[in-house]
Amino acid sequence: MTVEARDDPAPTRAQQRRERERAAARESILSAARELARSEGWDAVTMRRLAERIDYSANFAYRYFTGRDDILLALVRDGFTRLRETMDTASKQPMSGSATRASGTDVAAIRRAAHAYLDFALTEPDLYQLMYGLGGVRVPAADTWVEGQAVGDVLTGLLAAAGDRQPEQHVLQLWATAHGLIALLAVGRVDVDSAALHALLEDALTDCLTRALPTPAASPRRGTRSTGKRQL
Repeated sequence: MTVEARDDPAPTRAQQRRERERAAARESILSAARELARSEGWDAVTMRRLAERIDYSANFAYRYFTGRDDILLALVRDGFTRLRETMDTASKQPMSGSATRASGTDVAAIRRAAHAYLDFALTEPDLYQLMYGLGGVRVPAADTWVEGQAVGDVLTGLLAAAGDRQPEQHVLQLWATAHGLIALLAVGRVDVDSAALHALLEDALTDCLTRALPTPAASPRRGTRSTGKRQL
């Protein structure tokens, strides 16, 4: 006589409520960490300071995270997930104008995804610095390798769809440009506005796509370039 396998029972209302409460508590802690880092830097994010900020006992955060490093890891993983989603969404936006050729659409998607990467870093500089170890606090890259790789996979897939035979190599070149611009801005080595950064990235995209793709589309200018000052 055999016992038939049974599906796991559906969670009860009480279990669902506890799970919602747990998710809300975790998010309140993560939100407090982001706000504290934004105002005082990542070094200020400690379990004690977080408890003070959310007005709970010092042990409250330990119910949901093993410690500060666990909180930072959760923030980095969430950051990479949101960055990937932002780039993916941007790449799928309807193409403006009358261009209908597949190659033109593919190239426009690549450009939108690359500029979305830069916009994310400019909009959330504190989180971006934590994700890439620019803020003096590091989360081991091996712990978020899968999430970080997924960001690069967005551009890799778009380049491959457009006919690039070496998409991984060209993603590395584009990432080095975008990340390099952001890093120089973060440490105060360049004094440029966001329009100038996007213009520099656009030039790099045009150079890369000219080499990488059979018939890349011409660069659509995003506006007047702001020269700015550079400090090398």
